Amino acid sequence: MRLSSPRLMLAGAAVGAVAVASGVAVAATSGPSTPARPASARLAADPAGDGLEVGRPGEAPADVEKFWTPARIKAAKPLTPQAAKAGRASAPQLAALAAEPGAKGDPTLPEDSPDALSSRVSAASVKTVKTARQWTRHKKPPARTIGKLFGVDSQNRLYTCSATVISSRNKRTVWTAGHCVHSGHGGTAGFSRKLTFRPDYINGKSYGTWTADYMVVDKRWANGADPSYDVAAFTVRKYRGKGIQYYTGSQGYNFGYKKRSYPMYAFGYPARALPSKKPMNSNRLWYCSGKTYGIRYTAGGPVHLGMDCTMGNGASGGPWLYGLKSNGLGRIVGVNSMHSDRKAEMYSPYHGSAAAAVYRKAAAL
Repeated sequence: MRLSSPRLMLAGAAVGAVAVASGVAVAATSGPSTPARPASARLAADPAGDGLEVGRPGEAPADVEKFWTPARIKAAKPLTPQAAKAGRASAPQLAALAAEPGAKGDPTLPEDSPDALSSRVSAASVKTVKTARQWTRHKKPPARTIGKLFGVDSQNRLYTCSATVISSRNKRTVWTAGHCVHSGHGGTAGFSRKLTFRPDYINGKSYGTWTADYMVVDKRWANGADPSYDVAAFTVRKYRGKGIQYYTGSQGYNFGYKKRSYPMYAFGYPARALPSKKPMNSNRLWYCSGKTYGIRYTAGGPVHLGMDCTMGNGASGGPWLYGLKSNGLGRIVGVNSMHSDRKAEMYSPYHGSAAAAVYRKAAAL
């Protein structure tokens, strides 16, 4: 891991192969190809048989850092979501929801920067922001915990996604969308490689370059691209004996909640606004805020989360933060997963027992 001085961020998000399930799809625009996956980059299957898929790239961190040249970073393509159709959940459906076994954890401030420890941002009150705005406060949470994720998908295409440092006992776990690390088909063969996370990133500068060493997704995403399980966690290698959480701080988490209506902030790095398809400055961190609501991808499917927001391709994997405080810390309860192609609506899978299982597996690695 190479730790550079803290700076602002550039953004975007992408995924490789097309994934379709339950009338919802995500697809990536094709990017420059890369050499075929070498034997050393094969991914090991999860031996536990616990409903999770675990990938581990067999790549040296130094080789991954060298791979991401300025030219390749520029060539990485943002995600283009397609045909994400969701309907509002009815009042009886919402009333019938039961809380799932989940997990809860507190956020942490970065430990290596007195400035970050004493900083304050005006984020405590949630005012409705449907048309995404730029987040201008950097070098401190929440921007310092959120970053850009670079990878090569299973089809050898360069892409980027958003991700967030999440509190964990190993102090090196990062949370994102499932499609940001796995194509949604093929088991372990669907995992990405050369995965690199760069928090607080802009114009090629970031608070370090952190190489992933494990990736975890639910098998229902890995084998069928089920949007109800579009969540993932990955771990990054330590720097000078300390995990990324020491340097960036971390967002807390609250998985297994019952309601679907909460005041929320959503962050990401969109290259385009949806549904208008108007270009956005992907060199900046953007956000939406407001109340969430219950949605369903299919009539008989589970109830997930919706939010009015124009962040489109490029925002995938960015966090939905509940209870964001004046110190820039809150709790992750969702991720940017799907977006309507007709309305300014963004969707997240419900973070219940399945999300908690993905999180616990990664946090124990």
